[in-house]
Amino acid sequence: MTFQSGAQLLMDLGIVNHITHQGIRHIAATHPDWRFGEGRPHPYWQVANATVMETSPFLAFFREHPRASGGES
Repeated sequence: MTFQSGAQLLMDLGIVNHITHQGIRHIAATHPDWRFGEGRPHPYWQVANATVMETSPFLAFFREHPRASGGES
């Protein structure tokens, strides 16, 4: 999934009320427990011009860290 599709999925599933792809990129750049990227448990992939990531650990992160997106803890 992309940052954009991830933001939409989080809202569709009711995990967050509102988040943008920019918000997810900010969390990815600043949250110490973010799971994706070099030296982290899950890689990013490039598909065409998009950065993509695996859906399951993405959703698990936001379920386990609701405050990361401004939700309740």
